[in-house]
Amino acid sequence: MPDGMPLRRSPLEAEAAESGRQLRRLVWTMREGWPILLVGAALGVVASVTALRLVVPQYTAVMVIGPTARVGAAAMGARLPVLIGREAAAAASEPGPGDEILSDFARYLQLFTSIPVAERLMADPLLLRGLFPDRWDEETAGWRPASGAMASAKRLFLALVGRSDWVEPDAERVASALRDRLTIDMVGSGPMRRLRLRHADRAMALRLLSGAAQATDAHLRAEASRRSAAQIAHARARLAGITVAEHRRALADLLSEQERIAMMIEVDLPLAADAIEPPAAAQRPDWPNPLTVVPMAALAGLVAGAIVASLRRLWRAGGEVGP
Repeated sequence: MPDGMPLRRSPLEAEAAESGRQLRRLVWTMREGWPILLVGAALGVVASVTALRLVVPQYTAVMVIGPTARVGAAAMGARLPVLIGREAAAAASEPGPGDEILSDFARYLQLFTSIPVAERLMADPLLLRGLFPDRWDEETAGWRPASGAMASAKRLFLALVGRSDWVEPDAERVASALRDRLTIDMVGSGPMRRLRLRHADRAMALRLLSGAAQATDAHLRAEASRRSAAQIAHARARLAGITVAEHRRALADLLSEQERIAMMIEVDLPLAADAIEPPAAAQRPDWPNPLTVVPMAALAGLVAGAIVASLRRLWRAGGEVGP
């Protein structure tokens, strides 16, 4: 290489050198601004501890459910007539969206926070008071408007537009409160689901989750019984007016099947969903978790402090090169 010619670096070497300079600059900034980092982390811890003291801790009631078993020692047996031949294998499986058939378990999950189920839950006054503790007045034993500055501002705004805030809960409010409190997660890749419901009162969390599960199953059972009764009545009415022996035999078989289904629906066993794990909750509140909240807040404060220290260094550098 001739003397006097500049040494050219490869792009990788140039990038590595630039990265090294940036890293040294960052380390120098952190060393210079360590008091700011310390203050940021301390402020994050103080803010998280204050928030934990202000937030009402809650219990999480957990329940695992799955489709009702049709076979096995713990199963209730098949409600539908047993088919013979190739259709027997298909009948043993739980129908689903792939077959363009809505299964009982899919209905169960959809109806868990629906208005019909909420109407059934409203029959229990204790559940209503547990869902809306801030709206229940123990002294007057009645419902009251929500208290607080935000609630007052909301009522004022609604009054200006010609509306009014709700006082006594209805089915729509109960269903909305359930949707806000309940989460449904898949268990692995199978059909089971894990239901989680949070509440400030452990006993109420368990009661709400168990009550919603029972109300959903009762609603599905009532619908299945209504459909079966309607089909039985129709088959009996048609059977009374038919004289052809072959037709009467077919209708008699259909009536016998429907009566068998009606009898199986009345069995005191879960109709659509089995409780794989009954509702349970820890003895102590588990939300929010201080072991997670405080370190995350400290880390957030540390990052904020690093940003402030970097901006401070840039401001000083700009002042030094300025006029």
